[in-house]
Amino acid sequence: MEKTAQTGRCDSCCRVSQVLYKISLGHDFFDRAYDRLSAVDDQAPRWYCEECSREKDFQKDVRSIREEFLRLRAGEDSLLSDRVTFQRARRRIQEIDHQVKKGRSPHVILSPRDVALLLMDLEAWEEEHGALE
Repeated sequence: MEKTAQTGRCDSCCRVSQVLYKISLGHDFFDRAYDRLSAVDDQAPRWYCEECSREKDFQKDVRSIREEFLRLRAGEDSLLSDRVTFQRARRRIQEIDHQVKKGRSPHVILSPRDVALLLMDLEAWEEEHGALE
C-alpha cells in the first residue's frame, strides 16, 4: 500500500479531506504476489481513505480465500487442502466478519453479507469433512 502526503477525495466513499492510500502492490492471504496496478495500467490509479483501504485489504483476502475454497469444493488442488491453512483462513474470515460488522455502515467495498456467507460455508465444510489431511 502506497501512501501519499496529500489529502483529497476518496475514490470509493467520496469523502473529502482524507489522507489517501493507493492499493496496488502486496501479497494476498496466501502470500502470493498481488499487483492490481502494473506500471502500464497505472494511468488512473484509485486512491482510498484509511477506512476504504482497510476494507479493500479485507476484500483482497476474502477473494483469495473464496477462490481457493471454490477449488477445494470442486475437488481441485487447493491451498485450503492443508488443515492448518484451512483453519488459518477460517480464522481470518472470522476476523474480517467481526470487523465489518462493527465497522462503518454502509460498507462501500465489501458486503458484510458476503463475508458472513463465506464464513458459514467454511464452517459447514469443516464440520462436514472434519480434519483435512
